Amino acid sequence: MIAAMMRRAAAAVVLLAAAARADAQTRSLEVFGGYSWLYDAKSDTPLPAGWSAGAALTLTPWFATVGDAAGHYTSVETFDSEVRLTTHAVMGGGRVFARVGRLTEFAQLVAGALRATGTVFGSTETNTVFAYQPGVGVDYALTDRVAGRAQLDVRVVRDNSGGIEGGREFRVCASLVYRITRR
Repeated sequence: MIAAMMRRAAAAVVLLAAAARADAQTRSLEVFGGYSWLYDAKSDTPLPAGWSAGAALTLTPWFATVGDAAGHYTSVETFDSEVRLTTHAVMGGGRVFARVGRLTEFAQLVAGALRATGTVFGSTETNTVFAYQPGVGVDYALTDRVAGRAQLDVRVVRDNSGGIEGGREFRVCASLVYRITRR
């Protein structure tokens, strides 16, 4: 029920932003990618090897739609085996932002699918669940088209039955941003 409400609210925000006039603002498209570190609070496990990539389309002077994909990996030593853990997420949503000089501050909410895989003793288990991810970040303009980004997200993971037992994950990203259209 909460997931359905969030989907409806996100759809309403996107439709309202798309209908708003851009006031001579050229729509801009940006792509981003870089390093990503994830911490799973439920299992107390860091996943230090990771990446994130995506794109954002500016619809108004303060709102953009965003798509985000990420992967995180680690190996954990147990008594007599190694456990390999992998997560991949594909999410989409909205971002509000404000520019102050060379800085662009933003807050975003994305939601989508999270696929987690664990392998131990040669046996692999995979689980795909719904997750949503609020986050904040800042871009520092290096040129008129390139920026460096620092971002912090909290991923709320649902379990298969729709409860919140899946836990929370914390993600830190350092990325480069390339703006295909100038702002």
